Amino acid sequence: MRRAKEELLWGELLAAYDRAPQSVLLENEVELVIDQPCLVIGGKNGSGKSRVLRKIAADLGPSALYIDLHHLCEQAMIVLRSRDDIDEMTEEFDPDGPDATRRDDLRRIIGRRYQEVQWFSLEIEPNDPSAAERFKWSGTQPLVPYFRTTYRDRAYTSLDMGLGEYSVHMLFWILEQYREPGLTLLLDEPDAYLPPVGVEGLLNRLIGLCLQRRWTMVVASHSEELIASAVEQEAFVLLQTDKQGHTQVQTAASDSAVADHLLTRASVDRIVFCEDESAWYLARAMLHSYSPSMGRRTAVVWGNGEGYLGDIVRHLPKPPLPEIYFAVAPDGDQRARFGAKGKWPVQFLPTTDDPDDLFMSLDGDRGLLAERLGADPADLGRFLDTLESEDAHDWVNLLGERYGRPHTLACLAQLWVEKNGDAARDFANELLTKWGI
Repeated sequence: MRRAKEELLWGELLAAYDRAPQSVLLENEVELVIDQPCLVIGGKNGSGKSRVLRKIAADLGPSALYIDLHHLCEQAMIVLRSRDDIDEMTEEFDPDGPDATRRDDLRRIIGRRYQEVQWFSLEIEPNDPSAAERFKWSGTQPLVPYFRTTYRDRAYTSLDMGLGEYSVHMLFWILEQYREPGLTLLLDEPDAYLPPVGVEGLLNRLIGLCLQRRWTMVVASHSEELIASAVEQEAFVLLQTDKQGHTQVQTAASDSAVADHLLTRASVDRIVFCEDESAWYLARAMLHSYSPSMGRRTAVVWGNGEGYLGDIVRHLPKPPLPEIYFAVAPDGDQRARFGAKGKWPVQFLPTTDDPDDLFMSLDGDRGLLAERLGADPADLGRFLDTLESEDAHDWVNLLGERYGRPHTLACLAQLWVEKNGDAARDFANELLTKWGI
């Protein structure tokens, strides 16, 4: 399965999703709505991710498959290490997998082209009664998996594997024990021991399996790669604990920045130059609105007017395979005058006005503007009345002096983008097209 195809899987899963939303009541009557075929739950340690998964499992009953992979791996290894007859036992059984599809899953996630992989399901009962019950899976007899592999002419087994490799084999072996459609798969940090490149492959492969078997999935994770992907799809849920110790729920669907404090700054590989501070706030607001990932990966730089932008376009070299992409974004009122040509793209800010004119147009919705600024509506109204004779540049500056310049510019930019969503999306789309990304 090629990477490009894998990246489309989430969209295919969304298109195939036809279940009614399920609601789970958490402590303190907090409602968690499961309205996505793949939902990712994140939060700091102690926020209740595992507890929430167990609550979902209890509410859904037989239609839920809860896998706390770390615990299951630990219990399986305890059993295997307690025996000295494992190799003899495998002589009595034929391997029960993996098939070609699961072998490809292992290769993509673990990153190893195995020469041979054999899975055995051994009829061994763990000494711990509760563990024995868990290891019955969908049958009546406890089964403990045992794996044999050959890689680069070296043969080794479960007992020789690192935690990351072993946990991937264990997870997909478990999933092969269940085939009935309609399950809700609940995974507690299945990616904990994997490198970032493995996490991406794991998520895509699990989504493909859910699509094939008509399952839904809820995953608890600390993985930045997985969380960032879920935010992009508005399928992320943040858990937090309030001062009373109660779990609180926030979603990426209602706030695209909900996971920002869990993510380190993405590596910047795109730089956009604009004219001034107002243009900087507007460009950033449009990029973040289009895609939080694009906003994190793009640095916006502002200078003193449009003069320096022409020099950048004329003189900034463009290699055949750039590691960093550049663009200049003059104000919209520069369309007729900005004639500089160069190798890097020019993408004008929306409309034929400059950003201060766009911000000043928000005077027409004073109630919403007061709400965003955190200002008293009557006080703001009286102040704006005194600014009627000012030009747009001074209007913005004076408003910033009264309510705090960074706060005011951020509010004005975000509000304009919300009211002009098509123009903001067009700006980002056209920029990506000119970059060829």
